[in-house]
Amino acid sequence: MKKHLLPLTFFLVLALVLAACAPKATPEAALPESAYPAGANALTAYPAKTPTSTEAPESSLTAPSAGIPLFSIRIFPDGQAWAANWNQTALYHTVDAGLTWTDVSPADAISGASGGFYSFFLDGSTAWLSLPQFENSNLLHTTDAGATWTATALDFPAGNPQFLDSQNGFLLSRLDAGAGSEYVAIYQSADGGLSWEQRFRHEPGMADPSLPAGGQKSGFVFPNLNNGWVSGSEPITDFVYLFRSVDSGVIWVLQDISLPDDAIGAMVESLPPYFFSAAEAVLPLRAYLPDGDTRTMFYRSTDGGETWTFLNGALPPANHYVFVDSENWWLLGESSLFRTRDGGTGWEDLSGALPAGFIPLNLDFTDANNGWMLVSPAGDVEYESNYLFHSADGGASWELLPSLLAP
Repeated sequence: MKKHLLPLTFFLVLALVLAACAPKATPEAALPESAYPAGANALTAYPAKTPTSTEAPESSLTAPSAGIPLFSIRIFPDGQAWAANWNQTALYHTVDAGLTWTDVSPADAISGASGGFYSFFLDGSTAWLSLPQFENSNLLHTTDAGATWTATALDFPAGNPQFLDSQNGFLLSRLDAGAGSEYVAIYQSADGGLSWEQRFRHEPGMADPSLPAGGQKSGFVFPNLNNGWVSGSEPITDFVYLFRSVDSGVIWVLQDISLPDDAIGAMVESLPPYFFSAAEAVLPLRAYLPDGDTRTMFYRSTDGGETWTFLNGALPPANHYVFVDSENWWLLGESSLFRTRDGGTGWEDLSGALPAGFIPLNLDFTDANNGWMLVSPAGDVEYESNYLFHSADGGASWELLPSLLAP
């Protein structure tokens, strides 16, 4: 990570970890041509159900002896949520804002897969899982919170799914990866994932198409049926890997993103832009500076991504980002938590409120105040006994929830 060139394998490992484990931004009620995501619903008081036998201890108290194997979380305003374990081989669901979790994994399909799943959650009851199956894949779909699953065999490799509504979606198929390169294909569905039409595909050994094979792809997003974005990284200084399509993913064009003067010489990784409306969006970047430091940077667009304006460059590295609306954002690092209430202009350091003795794993917010954070005891490398905290004040303080797995 020092000086002007990172090892090529670093970006490969980083991209694959992000693809498998990073939380996916998901719309809650978007229509095919609407903004992604649709925005927050009516607020709900949390926890949604208070336990009668055990009161949640303060965050300063010792955690219960038995934790839960949750590593990532996606929670919705009605108190329903999804969570996965660290290697994406088990899926859990809750209806009471995280107090009780039920294993809803489609066991037979997952046991026959050749690796962990890629996931997308449209709302608290609707989800898709993309499972590797050697050179092909299976797509699993539920509309009843995982009680039942519909399986569709696909003739292309698994990858990241994203749906705008119950019918219209895209899938970034992960074909193959090599030193400094990653081959992908992009497919579109209009029937909830039952059938797919190829929009783009790399062919190893052939001439590079508009979306180059070079560079690792950190993710993608389609704010609507026409406009798509692919983010990533390439071991080139002063280069921002961000490509855009305006024809449903057929042709891709590199976007012009200028780095600030104090980041010149950096290696940069872009993450998928997050759209608050058809016009407003935020673009997160990780900059690996020549002096060895890592920096989080944000760019903002008010014209649907036609142009991007740099917001700041003084934020520490982050592993997770949450964008509830155009004003309220959070970034979580290994030992840091920052919050903005004004769309990235000013930031508040909430790191001192993080639960002591724990390593933050993941977090999600449903509105400006209510948030959930998964943490692991310091020194635990198995990630099977983790704990869930809740905040009612935007992350300024956290309370340990007595979360349990349903028998």
